[in-house]
Amino acid sequence: MKNISAGDATSFNDLSSDHNPVFFEINISSNFAAPSKKISITDWISFGEIIHNSIPGNPKMNTIEDIDNCINQFTCNITTAINLSTKARHVTGPFRQLTPFILEKIKLKNSFRKLYQQTFSPPPHQRKAYKLQKEIHDDIEEFDNNRWKETIQDINPEDNTLYEMNRKLTKKFTPTPPILDTDGMKYTPLGKENAFRHSLENSFQEDPEPYCNIHISKGNRTIKNYFTNPKNSEKPELVTPGEVIQLIKKINPRKATGPDGVPNKALRMLTLNAVTHLTKIFSRCLSLLHFPEAWKRAHVLMFPKPNQNHKLPDSYRPISLLSNIGKLYEKLLLKRIKTHCEDDHIIPHEQFGFKEKHSCTHQLLRVTNKIVHGFNAKHFTGGVFLDVRKAFDRMWHQGLIAKMINSKFPDYLISIINNFLTNRTFQVRVNQILSNVGVIQTGTPQGISLSQPYTISTIRTSPITRTS
Repeated sequence: MKNISAGDATSFNDLSSDHNPVFFEINISSNFAAPSKKISITDWISFGEIIHNSIPGNPKMNTIEDIDNCINQFTCNITTAINLSTKARHVTGPFRQLTPFILEKIKLKNSFRKLYQQTFSPPPHQRKAYKLQKEIHDDIEEFDNNRWKETIQDINPEDNTLYEMNRKLTKKFTPTPPILDTDGMKYTPLGKENAFRHSLENSFQEDPEPYCNIHISKGNRTIKNYFTNPKNSEKPELVTPGEVIQLIKKINPRKATGPDGVPNKALRMLTLNAVTHLTKIFSRCLSLLHFPEAWKRAHVLMFPKPNQNHKLPDSYRPISLLSNIGKLYEKLLLKRIKTHCEDDHIIPHEQFGFKEKHSCTHQLLRVTNKIVHGFNAKHFTGGVFLDVRKAFDRMWHQGLIAKMINSKFPDYLISIINNFLTNRTFQVRVNQILSNVGVIQTGTPQGISLSQPYTISTIRTSPITRTS
């Protein structure tokens, strides 16, 4: 039925037939408003003033509990400043950021119309308002045409602009169909979310049949001996405000927001005292070997895989949205992990993925050269290509930590990565509705810095001991 957007549907499995009856419950007394867009405009100058007055530059953090409280307060201050400095309005047509010249004409037209409504005298206010209305219509039409011409002229086949334009023009919204769960089809958003959650929880578990018990026992013993024996390790290198500022400059302001509601745009507009505050939080996390729980919660979006049955939960690709503040901390850890890997030559030379100044093209060139040399020497060149299924979802946490221990990573990095991998939770989001909380027992979320194969997958697949 047209314009029906509220209601509930339940499938009954009482019949022996494979055609199950469906019971629909629709509230016909609901008043459906006209569809509109909510446009939010933030005054970032006002945001900066609120942040400057609400966040202390040198907070006291002596314990892990103090760190968590400071993070919650810091996040709350940012979201509050955004709400206070943001104005929202609903528009029914396409939203345009008009030029000041057109906006001034609109204000003048409204003033003439207001005078006409107050005085009820047709000339001259009504005549001037109608004249301005026609001019505004022509100006907006010219504005749209010029903006479209500039967009077409900026398209370049050599970069991503042509691809982005094609994606915007051809992308269509496809609603999520009913999802098959263990107890039948799910039609409501909450039922679909929990079906996805069950599927992901089954994926984020260890393999039921380990392939080598001896290897697993060896890894567990390595971890037990490491964490039970006291370590006299050096203190980690603390974070500087300049290091945090450099990371903030590189973040993409258009990236999606995580569960804490802090967008990257807000991080880029932080004042100096807020950056100093955030720097101390990162430094204390390094000193106390802590990865906050608030940064280990993920909202998971499910994207359908092409050419698959979209009624099955496994036919969707999960993408995790995490805290953007936590991502900055991950990048700080990533930088220190890379430094150790490069200094001790842990990453094999044959590794090209997620490596600076290396790409798939370079790897293809290397393989091609190997094949050409084999042909010239009249040798056969063999190749083995492996596609690891659920490489992120089934990553063995203990195996990674054991290899980091054997690779002599700094003690603080091993402890923080171990903390990073434990007690992770997620919620599936469909149509702005969240599922129940799920637990991640193995693997790492896709889309975060520390899940890059350069840092985690590469370390776990490279040999445990490797000479320089």
